[in-house]
Amino acid sequence: MTSEELATYVSDFIGECRSRILGIGAEQYDEGDAQKFEKMPLPELIRYAREEAQDLAVYAAMVDIRLSRLEAAFAADDN
Repeated sequence: MTSEELATYVSDFIGECRSRILGIGAEQYDEGDAQKFEKMPLPELIRYAREEAQDLAVYAAMVDIRLSRLEAAFAADDN
C-alpha cells in the first residue's frame, strides 16, 4: 500500500464516519441547534463515554479473536 492509497483509505473511512453522523447519528443526537452530548449533564456524558469506551474494548476483543483464528488457519496451511 502506498502512502497515497493509505490516505485515500483514511479519507474514505472518515467519509463513512460523516455518513453515520448525518444519518443515524442525526436521528439519535441532533437537537436542532446542538448535539445531544452538548447539553447532557456532565455525569451522564461521563457514563455515556465510559459505555462507549467499554464497547470499543469489546469490539477490539472480537477482532482479536477473529485474527487469532485466521492466524491459526494460516499456520495450519503452512504445515
